[in-house]
Amino acid sequence: MDPIVFELYANLERLAGTRELTVPAHGSVSTVGDAVTLLAGARPELAGSLERCACVSGDTIVRRADPLPADRRIALLPPVAGG
Repeated sequence: MDPIVFELYANLERLAGTRELTVPAHGSVSTVGDAVTLLAGARPELAGSLERCACVSGDTIVRRADPLPADRRIALLPPVAGG
């Protein structure tokens, strides 16, 4: 059961109280979307904010339908407001 590491930014970091979260994962986690759903279940206080976040692997934005990155790290970037 390899864990998935999430890097959190902006309001997600404030809600979680940390910049990085490690969540144990089971065999059915195969996509980025599966991983985000797992995080929402593990940390319900983040669930309402996760839908609007961009998912990033390395320096590439990934879709939720994309396979879980090989390094099992996903950065979550909330939308930015301002002008």
